[in-house]
Amino acid sequence: MARPEPGAAVYVEDLPVPAPGAGEVRIRVLKAAICGTDRHIYHWDPSVSAMVTPPVVIGHEFCGHIERLGEGVGGWQEGDYVSAEMHLVCGRCRACRSHNQHVCERTRIAGLHRDGCFAEFVVVPSSNLVRLDARVVPPHIGAFLDALGNAVHTVQSASSIAGRHVLLSGYGAIGAMAAAVVEFEGAASLTISEVAAGHRARARAWAASKAGDSPTPIQVLDPLEGGLPERVREATGGGVDVVLEMSGAPQAINTGLELLYPGGEMMMLGIPSRADLTLDGFSRNVIFKGLTLHGVVGRRMFATWEEMLGLLERGLDLEHIVTHRLPLSGFHDGIALLDAAEAHKVVLDPTA
Repeated sequence: MARPEPGAAVYVEDLPVPAPGAGEVRIRVLKAAICGTDRHIYHWDPSVSAMVTPPVVIGHEFCGHIERLGEGVGGWQEGDYVSAEMHLVCGRCRACRSHNQHVCERTRIAGLHRDGCFAEFVVVPSSNLVRLDARVVPPHIGAFLDALGNAVHTVQSASSIAGRHVLLSGYGAIGAMAAAVVEFEGAASLTISEVAAGHRARARAWAASKAGDSPTPIQVLDPLEGGLPERVREATGGGVDVVLEMSGAPQAINTGLELLYPGGEMMMLGIPSRADLTLDGFSRNVIFKGLTLHGVVGRRMFATWEEMLGLLERGLDLEHIVTHRLPLSGFHDGIALLDAAEAHKVVLDPTA
């Protein structure tokens, strides 16, 4: 549970087992994962605090088994292995009617506006369920499909990846997933820019594991060391075709625009810490280069889910993303690991 107090007090409380309403199901949570949004809630950051309706059970990345069906639910059975889209949309606004439910005007998010999954049970609408195959998606991977969807949506928002030079800014958990998809899809090259030493070390370890097996050359650079633009241009023959901007850092965004080859694309998932952003040399770096800037939010419902499950079935390897497995009671320890950039995905087990 979270309360609106300094430090966003997150505490343990015995709650009654929730009953599913009409059209809902109750799921026994098998595994859950800490998301960046959960960190923001924990620290009561301004970027997210206004969205939270406390007291509330936080958490929105999970997998589990259906335990009880609400009235009128069809097509599902008790025991089914599932995850769920935790964005709850209205289905009536112009965005929803245009098949853009991921930008619904009236979106509510489980784990912010209503109880989420950091508990033994979670209740969700049956229309939001996603069926999983344990042979393809083991529980420690099924725990963070929500975040994987953000990564896949970002990568696939580009017109193409195969055979193109890609710069990825920010190798946090979602950045690491996006990098794995870029390599899997056969990019001509991948450059990873990351300032945090821990994340950078994990990026280099992952790149080393791919050396010799992957046709995609991967270089990992520290943008604070200098020389990044020159090294990227040398490796790509003049600039990159696609920037996947996962960091939200103004300097990273401007460097990405500078390094895009004319006609290139920037996919922007990272959220800057401030409301306003200054783009340097806008006419030179955007207009006269004919760039495309694409803001990315959430996952397409449910096309992105189908895409990412297809990637996993084809062999996308995400084992390196899970750096820590803790009991649900280890949530505070998981937050500390993430704050120190010592972890990517921390998977929580409410049964431990």
